[in-house]
Amino acid sequence: MKRFLTGLLAVMLLCAPLVAAHASDGNNLLETVKSTGVLRVGTSSDSAPWSFKDENDEHVGFDMDLIREIASRMGAAVEITDMSFDALVAAVQTRKVDVAICSMGAKEERKKHVDFSQMYHQQLNVYVVRTDNAAAFSEMEDIAAYKVGVQSGTLPEQYITELVDAGKMSESQVSHYEKSEELYLDLSNGRYEVLAGDIGQTKAFIEKMPEIKIAFECSFYGTGENIAVPKDEPEFIAEIDRIIDELREEGFLSELGVKWDV
Repeated sequence: MKRFLTGLLAVMLLCAPLVAAHASDGNNLLETVKSTGVLRVGTSSDSAPWSFKDENDEHVGFDMDLIREIASRMGAAVEITDMSFDALVAAVQTRKVDVAICSMGAKEERKKHVDFSQMYHQQLNVYVVRTDNAAAFSEMEDIAAYKVGVQSGTLPEQYITELVDAGKMSESQVSHYEKSEELYLDLSNGRYEVLAGDIGQTKAFIEKMPEIKIAFECSFYGTGENIAVPKDEPEFIAEIDRIIDELREEGFLSELGVKWDV
């Protein structure tokens, strides 16, 4: 046993430099993606029309079309991992995925953990109610008078949380949902009064739920959609931004906007 343990220790010591060398091979993320030919993508597939699954269980939507084109121009294929929206930033931060894309805004709290590409789409937010609800809004803060539903980890949730923190509404007025489908279903069922969300996603649900309608359009922070990437990868971000510029100039982004009605 003693000789076995001694031999095992020797093997471990011999292998240790090899492991360290592999961990510090100097490749940045862009080089790794191009050398492996794979871009690992995190998304949440309950976010139509940005990211969802079709009848063949394939990932589709504006963001899926975009990230596949970006990967293609890097010489890579996409490897998609589906998870809840509020898990995406952590997945990028811990490098379980190379990027996260899912109608995500570059809000300040997220910037503490990940970096972001340039904006590829301007975001418009909405207040949504049942068609039999006569609620009227003249400004964004009017929502503070109602029971509200939001999806966890989103900019609408951040805005509503700020109203709560400012004492303009109570936390008891707010229902938080992990899945967008449950968020819209509970509005339809009258479990709360006003949904704060994204206009593109809302249009997709209205097609299936004629009992709900958009009551107000706004932009909480004047932000839009960005791609989350790990920190300290300047070459990787620069390449993504270069490709986004290219796609904008070619009209590709405008075509996606028309295709997905955003």
